[in-house]
Amino acid sequence: MARHHEDLFSVMEELNIGYVAFSPMANGFLTDTYDPSSTFENTDYRSFMPQYSAEGIEKNRELLELLRDVAEKKNATPAQISLAWMLCKKPWIVPIPGTRKAERMEENARATEIKLTTDEVAALDRALDRLPMSAVFGGARRGK
Repeated sequence: MARHHEDLFSVMEELNIGYVAFSPMANGFLTDTYDPSSTFENTDYRSFMPQYSAEGIEKNRELLELLRDVAEKKNATPAQISLAWMLCKKPWIVPIPGTRKAERMEENARATEIKLTTDEVAALDRALDRLPMSAVFGGARRGK
């Protein structure tokens, strides 16, 4: 969701520098497992993140629908599509998803089996450029 770092990609490519994508699923939001009725304890940092507010979830509805649609076509999960998009975008991008569950780790690892074509990555980029999105913890939308 926070894509402002993409402005650095041409320099990184020129200098042969890799990029470690922190929180590639927007702190779990792009797993598409939360809805406006989801609640978190006050000690859970997600309780303060804009993407998890009822307004944020509504504003990101189209984004989640896009992930669901692509996931269905690729026989994958929205989380896997989020990771595969990064992995297929540039060979030197390394997403580092976090999890506390072994099954999620396995799901994340299977994202490497999903191949998105250059055209599919470009189509996702174009969609992401036009979709409304809430603020996201850890970054702002590019160009805003």
